[in-house]
Amino acid sequence: MNRQIEMVVLWTLVIMGFLAHTMADVMPAFWGEQIVTMPTPAHSRELIAMMLGVCYTLPVLAIFLVLWGKHKAWRVIHVLLTFIFTALCLLHMLEWIDEFNPVQLTVMPLMGLIGLILFVKSIKYAREKRNTEVGETENDADENEDTDENEAREDANEEQTNDNEAQATHGETKESEAEENTNTK
Repeated sequence: MNRQIEMVVLWTLVIMGFLAHTMADVMPAFWGEQIVTMPTPAHSRELIAMMLGVCYTLPVLAIFLVLWGKHKAWRVIHVLLTFIFTALCLLHMLEWIDEFNPVQLTVMPLMGLIGLILFVKSIKYAREKRNTEVGETENDADENEDTDENEAREDANEEQTNDNEAQATHGETKESEAEENTNTK
């Protein structure tokens, strides 16, 4: 699978993880219990703006950079975004030291793991050299080489099949000629 597609899928999993995280925090409110975070009216706008930036804007910008950011500078910015996300996930998990929340136990470790995988993949993606003449990355070039090799194998198999058919037909002709010669004698 193309590295860009892998990273887009991982970023989509990040957005879904944030949704699951939010649902896990808010679900107790449906049973009349207190939810995990109750923002004060003075800071609610700032908290909502920060969470919107982290939960939605950061992954969307990263997806745009992966899909359409072809220059090395865009790839480096993408690495920085993945670092910010991974660091925030890991730091958020440190809150378990003070107050353990079993509801988040299923969401946060997976988000941290996805963040680490995404960070490693984005570093590899940023290190790829681009073929400036063709406009493709090493990853694309490797895929194209694999396709060319497969086509060459298919052509060779086709030629071998044609040769085998020709030999079989030629052999049948010789046998039928030998039978005719035997019958005429």
